[in-house]
Amino acid sequence: MRSYLYYGPRDIRLEDVIIPDLLDGEVLVKVIYAATGGTDLKTFQRGHPKIIKNIPSSFGYEFVGIVESVDSSVTGFEQGDYVVAANTAPCYECFFCKKAEYSLCENLEFLNGAFAEYIKIPKNIVKHNLYKVSRFDRLEELCLTQTLAVALHGFKRSYIKDDDKVIVYGLGPIGQTFIKLIKFFTKAEVYAVARSQHKLDLAKDNGADFLVDINNLSDEEIKAKLKNLLPHGADVVIEAVGKPEAWQLCLSLVRKGGLINYFGGCVKGTSILVDTFRLHYDEIKLIGVFHHSPEYIKAALELISEDKICMKNLISQKFSLSDLPKALALHEEGKVFKTLIYNEL
Repeated sequence: MRSYLYYGPRDIRLEDVIIPDLLDGEVLVKVIYAATGGTDLKTFQRGHPKIIKNIPSSFGYEFVGIVESVDSSVTGFEQGDYVVAANTAPCYECFFCKKAEYSLCENLEFLNGAFAEYIKIPKNIVKHNLYKVSRFDRLEELCLTQTLAVALHGFKRSYIKDDDKVIVYGLGPIGQTFIKLIKFFTKAEVYAVARSQHKLDLAKDNGADFLVDINNLSDEEIKAKLKNLLPHGADVVIEAVGKPEAWQLCLSLVRKGGLINYFGGCVKGTSILVDTFRLHYDEIKLIGVFHHSPEYIKAALELISEDKICMKNLISQKFSLSDLPKALALHEEGKVFKTLIYNEL
């Protein structure tokens, strides 16, 4: 089969590799669509501490496909089933799993290799986080199940109420998905903040109430612009950029008693300064939310399959497998939200 292999920063190669043999409890899936996103771009640019363990390594993790073969011990799946697999599954045995904090599982095994013609699904993911799909007219959107699932996890942890005013800072695929969820589940006002007009335009399509263009503005000018709109600050701030300077700025955008969800992950070792006086006396809540769990994957599948959340406008373009570098280049230029990499059936 053909598969992209990661050899190092900006060094990916499409090679012919042997289709993997199935071990106990495993399933082989032919990839129909694999989605590109921010994590793939970061992996391409600098590797990934959790996903890339050895070099060369296959990569890509968000996909929809059709079952090619199953190990004899597998029940519930057979050749020809259309499926979505999450890229991890919790062990349900470790300290964190026993506290139902599944995204923090100590034994998360990351599934990798969707930018290929076939992908092998490990036993634990087959058991806990592989799902049949029946909406064949929604395969493109179902490919973005994990995007919706991680945002749904973040949304649920933000406790947004109908009368809240919410800033979504950063309007990539995750920020846009947060807006979709906020407007579907609540009547909260959404203030979408970005430097790019095409991102703001999409935020409007997704239901944002106010579009805040911060292109060419300094941090102080951004603070002043938002204070003019929200004199007391936002009830909830969703940080979806993943840069320390954005984390820092968001501290100035939340009201007394408000909550900041630092959803965008920063490079390990970076830090911000927190005014402890304000944190204590203004009773600000700072949280970080990471990843997903089977609960959120199932919920995301349901939201897409029942036509409650439409993910289609996040798909900017489609490319053949051999054109993956073109898709990643467009991500670097900020010209796409998600792209789909397709294999011919």
